[in-house]
Amino acid sequence: MPIPLLYLPLKVPVRYDLVHPLADWLDDDSTQTTFDASNNGIDAPPSAWVLPKPTYSSVQCRSELLRIAALRNCMSESLQDSHKAALQAEMLRDCKDYHATLLTFEQEGFPTNFDDDGHTIQLTWRGAFGTKGQEQHSSLLWDRACTLWNVAALESAQAAFNSNESSKEGLKVAISNLQAAASHLSLCQQLVESLPEFTLSTVDLSKPMLQFWQKLFLAQAQVSIYKLANHKDAAVRNHTTLAYLIQGAAPLYNEALQYSQDPRLKSEVPQPCQEWAAHCKATSMLCQARAYFHASIAARVDKEHGLELARLQQTTQQLTELLQFCDSTAVLKEAVKLVSSKFKNDDTISPMAAAAATIQPEAEALQRLAQDRYNTALQDNRDIYMDDIPTTLTDIRPQTMVKTDLPLSDDMIQPRAKLFAWK
Repeated sequence: MPIPLLYLPLKVPVRYDLVHPLADWLDDDSTQTTFDASNNGIDAPPSAWVLPKPTYSSVQCRSELLRIAALRNCMSESLQDSHKAALQAEMLRDCKDYHATLLTFEQEGFPTNFDDDGHTIQLTWRGAFGTKGQEQHSSLLWDRACTLWNVAALESAQAAFNSNESSKEGLKVAISNLQAAASHLSLCQQLVESLPEFTLSTVDLSKPMLQFWQKLFLAQAQVSIYKLANHKDAAVRNHTTLAYLIQGAAPLYNEALQYSQDPRLKSEVPQPCQEWAAHCKATSMLCQARAYFHASIAARVDKEHGLELARLQQTTQQLTELLQFCDSTAVLKEAVKLVSSKFKNDDTISPMAAAAATIQPEAEALQRLAQDRYNTALQDNRDIYMDDIPTTLTDIRPQTMVKTDLPLSDDMIQPRAKLFAWK
């Protein structure tokens, strides 16, 4: 069964003919704009930092101009539907190819901001959250930032659709896609921050929004790493390590929670912010409870019976607080009702509702398990071991295994079509 994961909404570009403005700029002998590649979000060698305007004409690179325009227009048509439809239409491949094509044009010396030389270009993208209709810029760098967003959106959706927590391979799919999505959003943030002259009229690519989703993707990947280590087919289960791994997800969820409370996000996307905050807080508490429970098993293995009881007490207390939070939070209560009233494979259930609805059942199951074990261990300790139960416990060290700086894959750097080969 797929893992209930949250994934980004898509940004849709409005159809636009890139051929004419690029050709007009190229054929205008009065423009001598150069491109500074040191400020475009890629690690370019010093020799490529300043590129002159190309000396060839638009006729010579007609196929390249048609290629970049076709890729963008294809995205404008195929990204309007659901994530599943976009993935079936191979939009992840095409978004990566458009990013690679934009990089190639930048490296050829094409301008990244057409307002600087009197030429006009209007690149329009619709808001991902529907709060404002659209946002317009004249920069190919902005197009590349929006494309990075969509690559992250499709990768995170692919993680949700193709993952499977019952198989090790399914968990590896989730880990790989979520880490890649977080890395692409990190690059997107760097790119946007290199363009301070632009005012963000939509909240999509604002710093807190990008940081929220980066942390959320990393938290979900960290949980998948824990599940992989705790898989039924795992050769060895070390409960101390498992405690460290699941504890490593809690601070990531807490950081995502903090970003979700940014004033601009709460103002422009209030309902999603409420849902994100409730989900992150509850999931963080559940991760901590699981860490305490694994620590209790590790204590039992080490025959530290008093410590086991203390950790079990800690587990049940955390779960009691979590269940009280679930019961008092409308967002989580409504999610459980919604999911329970529909078929499990109903596509009308939102990713948020599907994910939120799993928290309370998991907490209740873990609470029953921990309470049963506590009752048995308490009786054994009274009758046999008579160990003291410590009142002060050390914190469980979080062990974060997710990677946050993955390099761009080859298909995001090298276009599928061989561009400018005639040179």
